[in-house]
Amino acid sequence: MKATTEYDETRLKRVMKLTGLKSRKAALDYALREAEHAAKVRRFLKSLLPDAEYAGAVAPGYDVLTVREKETPYRA
Repeated sequence: MKATTEYDETRLKRVMKLTGLKSRKAALDYALREAEHAAKVRRFLKSLLPDAEYAGAVAPGYDVLTVREKETPYRA
């Protein structure tokens, strides 16, 4: 489908360079697919559990960095 729209040309060129895509159409299709995917992931994660249910999941004084520092590395 053809459409006339305004977009950030500099950003589009950066996306093309980062992804190796050769055309504007391919870069715009890529951006739309990625935006759709990100929105689906966000919706899925929000549907798992409300924030209030996570409140007591970890003890308030738990410090993962301190625990990791005390661990001994695995050696095969």
